[in-house]
Amino acid sequence: MCQCYRVPEPSDDLVETAKRRVETGSDAAADPPAIIDAVVDTTAAAPIDRGVGTLTAAFAIRRAVFVAEQGVDSALEWDDAETEATHLLLVVNDRPVGVARARLIDDSTVKAERVAVRPSARGEGWGRRLMDAVEAVGVDADANHCVLHAQQRVEGFYHNLGYQTVSEPFEEAGIPHVEMERSISTR
Repeated sequence: MCQCYRVPEPSDDLVETAKRRVETGSDAAADPPAIIDAVVDTTAAAPIDRGVGTLTAAFAIRRAVFVAEQGVDSALEWDDAETEATHLLLVVNDRPVGVARARLIDDSTVKAERVAVRPSARGEGWGRRLMDAVEAVGVDADANHCVLHAQQRVEGFYHNLGYQTVSEPFEEAGIPHVEMERSISTR
């Protein structure tokens, strides 16, 4: 069974509690890739509560993928947009597998951010489902456009979803990215 849980615009307290649980639950910078899944599972109690448990699971996946696996500075992982976004956690058979953040940047545009699938669940279509969920957040808010900053190495994945590259490569968090966009259906 697959379910995508939403935490819309969490409070500062909720964000801080979830961050603290993840940071005290693991030292992602020291975790070898072989134990990333265990770290996510042990820090992600109650991932379906649509509150601190869901947000903790989402942050654990983000920390495991971006900080531990890709070497992003942990100081860059969380930003001021955490309380302005809807956080999405994809859970399959009671196991958190992926995360994304959807943020309205104007009246007609949703931005997909922090899209990540844990290593053991890749190649199973969960990234596509996460992007569908991001776009659904946009449609629910009457947005008709979705934008994102894609890591260049996964640009083809987004092309397959109908996104077009609209920028030259640029660096973000020490990783080459491109800006991409596509129209989304509104109701």
